Amino acid sequence: MTDGPYNLAIETSSRHGSVTLGRGDTVVESVDLPEQRRHAVDLLPAIDDVCRRHGVTPAQIGEVYVSVGPGSFTGLRIGVTTAKVMGLTVGARLVAVPTLDAVARNAPADRTRVAVMLNAKRGQCFTGVYDRGDDGAWSTRIEPSLLTPGELCERVDGEVALIADKLPEHDWPARVTLLDRVLATPRSAVVWALGRAAAANDAYVDAVQLTPMYVRLPEAEEVWRAKESAGSQDADS
Repeated sequence: MTDGPYNLAIETSSRHGSVTLGRGDTVVESVDLPEQRRHAVDLLPAIDDVCRRHGVTPAQIGEVYVSVGPGSFTGLRIGVTTAKVMGLTVGARLVAVPTLDAVARNAPADRTRVAVMLNAKRGQCFTGVYDRGDDGAWSTRIEPSLLTPGELCERVDGEVALIADKLPEHDWPARVTLLDRVLATPRSAVVWALGRAAAANDAYVDAVQLTPMYVRLPEAEEVWRAKESAGSQDADS
């Protein structure tokens, strides 16, 4: 077994949650959460189980890499809160990993430009676009943002491979290749790899400052604000 402190990756941004336990630069084990999307119930037991199987105590986990979105608002809160608690209680150092970055790394090795689109409802998608250089290194062409399929086509010229799940209806041009939907599932093993690379560059986040990357407000909060605004306008009229 590789020497060094243990580390943990958490992915709860979609219904297919997972955790990965590592030690140094070696993956020890990856575990999928049940697919009932009960991350609030299943995440901590999954972490506890994988740690117990390998004789790891919470105090031995030196770093936590957490997928911070965009994605499921509830799932992100659960994953980020768990990472924050580990940072504040056992002193684990935290790394925030953008979820779209992790999904882009699922692309086949022959793809050099990849767009990721995850359905955000209302005809929009959480979207990011990435280029892979000749050396295999990735760069971000479009930062995570809310785009429609039409807006993506307007902003990206040339051929692009699209990793997407549950897209709105759209007449895609021939230059856009839709890849298998299974690739749109973020995986904790990829979050772990990206977290290790970021940690090597000292890209840690303070536990108090760590927050999910929502891109837009949760729907419930948007509804509440709309009602508050309507009430304020009625009072002024």
